[in-house]
Amino acid sequence: MNSISMQLSEGELSFESDGQWITSNLPQPDPKWKATDKQGHEHHYAEGPDRYPTLTAVSGEPYWCDDCCDDEHRDTWYECRQCGERITPGTYVDSSPRYISGPARYYWNGEPISVEKANEIIVEMQRIRDEAMRLKTRPAIGTQVRLMDTTVTVMPTDDSTPATHVTVMHHSTGATETVALTQLRRRTIM
Repeated sequence: MNSISMQLSEGELSFESDGQWITSNLPQPDPKWKATDKQGHEHHYAEGPDRYPTLTAVSGEPYWCDDCCDDEHRDTWYECRQCGERITPGTYVDSSPRYISGPARYYWNGEPISVEKANEIIVEMQRIRDEAMRLKTRPAIGTQVRLMDTTVTVMPTDDSTPATHVTVMHHSTGATETVALTQLRRRTIM
């Protein structure tokens, strides 16, 4: 069982999930598969419910299997939608272990809560954290701060600029711009 707890000022939010490691030797569709049939029609794998957009799945007549399982079978295959040529899409076997998580359970101060309530608590926690990181006054020249997802350095700001704004230099380009303090965040919570 996986368990994570977050201690907040109002209480403790906990998350538990059961899961298991699985392996499989069954073939899986190869996302890199591409092929051209004898008529020059190109085929490929695609994400989504229609994995092979240029192919049609075809089912043969049912037959009885006397060899191994005494059961009815029906063979299936793919054909080109344009010319009807039988196509075998590429597959691969990935037998590396993968963790499959089970249903999640959330607790507030040890009491079970719904996923929706847990999400409300997480959103509020993120809002509080963002508010704590938000700058309220101009930082000192040379201070590194966050502007969206990049680090910038505070530069001297023109005296005519309102106190609610600050000039920063982008590390990647060296370009400077004046931005509102509300756009900036501390690099770490102090």
